[in-house]
Amino acid sequence: MNILFRADAGEQIGSGHLMRCLGLAQHLCDGGVSCSLLTTGAEEPVLARWREEEIDVQEHQAERGSLEDAAATLAAAAASGAQWIVADGYEFGSDWQCAVKEGGAKLLCFDDLGGASFAADLVVNQNPGAQDLSYDMRGGGRVLAGPEYVVLRKEFRHMQWEPSSDAPRILVTFGGYDRGNLALAAMGELAKLKEPFSATVICSADARGLEEAQAFAASHGKQFHVTPPTDMAPLMAAVDLALCAGGTTALEMAALGVSMVLVTVADNQEPGAAALAGAGCARMAGRGVAALSQATKTLGDLLRDPAAREDMGRAGAALVDGRGGERIAEAMRAGITAP
Repeated sequence: MNILFRADAGEQIGSGHLMRCLGLAQHLCDGGVSCSLLTTGAEEPVLARWREEEIDVQEHQAERGSLEDAAATLAAAAASGAQWIVADGYEFGSDWQCAVKEGGAKLLCFDDLGGASFAADLVVNQNPGAQDLSYDMRGGGRVLAGPEYVVLRKEFRHMQWEPSSDAPRILVTFGGYDRGNLALAAMGELAKLKEPFSATVICSADARGLEEAQAFAASHGKQFHVTPPTDMAPLMAAVDLALCAGGTTALEMAALGVSMVLVTVADNQEPGAAALAGAGCARMAGRGVAALSQATKTLGDLLRDPAAREDMGRAGAALVDGRGGERIAEAMRAGITAP
């Protein structure tokens, strides 16, 4: 089976779409499937993750979600002999989907919001609570909804969380493109805490923002360690608590059993973040920089309450079992063999 992925990353949309697709591509490649990627706007460090898996990466310049984009996708699918196209991005609306399906390949679309019309054969919404959303499947397709379809990248599948025996460790991360340097603002709030802790801070701002964050850390002894985006799985598995945005990262934290305080940074993160809080594996602080004060207060409460952190971690691990890629692959294989 050959599969073409169509997903992007960038300052305005972050890197979650590409990383979610990478997790599914890794799972499929492990099963002998040939995968390729068509993308636009992503920076080389993100694309390098795909090339490390020996996945063919093609770039194009058409406007995301346009009919020109659909034509480029059709051409790439035909060239690779793809039986499935996997699309992840809110710009790939029903017109784009209908145009792409004219080529004969089946179509899977990732979604986070619900309520839209889809011409796809499969729609996957991996967020908790997604099973309660409505979808207009105009082409008679199927919806795979809920956390049983969370796709984990391979580095997370066998990673196990280990509690700290020293002062609690906090991981701070707000996605692959932190335009407003929320990480730096978060450090300013965390520094006010009286409870002992150490923090690893992932700063995905621009070069100047990274320098500012590193300078702040240097002025606070060894309490903060600042790093640009790196291999996240071992960092997540080595902390007791996380301050993070919603989206894919929060689901990965849940799978590892890490308790979280969530500060959302985009509209599409709101439903999933609220559902994670409702499931007991996270606490919601609010949206953006205005929520950091409340987030810090909540972190202080959890630093003083290891039993609550353990309960939240168990709830997350029970919610996300890490077999989402396997279940999606089974549905795709069934779609290929169906008459």
